[in-house]
Amino acid sequence: MKISIVTPSYNQDPYLLTCLKSVSMQTHKDFEHIVIDGKSTDRSIQILEVFRQLDDRLCFSSETDSGQGDAVNKGFSKVSGDIVAWINSDDYFFDNKVFEYVVNFFKSNPNVDIIYGGMGYVDSSDCLMHVRIPPRYNYGLLTRISYIGNTNTFYRKKVIDRHILNDQYHYVIDHEYMLRITKDFIAFRTKRMIACFRVHPGATTQTMSLEKKNIERLSRNNFHSINTGLKFKLLVFLSRIFYRFSLLYTDWKFLKKFNDNAPFGTFIK
Repeated sequence: MKISIVTPSYNQDPYLLTCLKSVSMQTHKDFEHIVIDGKSTDRSIQILEVFRQLDDRLCFSSETDSGQGDAVNKGFSKVSGDIVAWINSDDYFFDNKVFEYVVNFFKSNPNVDIIYGGMGYVDSSDCLMHVRIPPRYNYGLLTRISYIGNTNTFYRKKVIDRHILNDQYHYVIDHEYMLRITKDFIAFRTKRMIACFRVHPGATTQTMSLEKKNIERLSRNNFHSINTGLKFKLLVFLSRIFYRFSLLYTDWKFLKKFNDNAPFGTFIK
């Protein structure tokens, strides 16, 4: 089975190479890496050009776009693989056997269309800060907590054949997408670590104003007919408490182990 990785990128030259290496160094070799650059003004294009000479499974384009969603949708339109993932250029896969695991899982579970798993939170220096093992799939819980995102998810191509991103969103773009696709396709949680999500000052989640975030949240809730009344707010409160305790547990169980021997270490050398 062929894997297609779509990566939107704009001015991420401090982190781009790590992302490229985390794809290129996978033990499963049948893949394509589609990078959609938004006309970067830093060294991104030079990095991509050099890397493509080393690995011709990388293809990229550089043109202006209207944001991350537009770039990802352009990438989706170029996909030729059986399995698809979207990972941003400042994030990267957790180890070099992720693709191998995902392919074997989909081969063994033909009824499952979406798989999502564990995710590490790293800082700008690749220090692992948190380990997140998401809960089993439950749509009601997903309306309250964004525990499935683009970074830790793979899906069969038929998913993107039916659904593309709503490029009007920026902050809630992956959460809104997961709400849509998990309504129509079967999703499965694995406890295996899938990827690392980078937290840094230039990330959209850090730079967007609270007002704009709330506007997007309201639009998402209205589109999905999520009743945000008193009962919903109480469930959100209780769900977050439970979720935070589970996150403390996973940090206690895994953080030191992974920091002592980071599986993604070969990507950041």
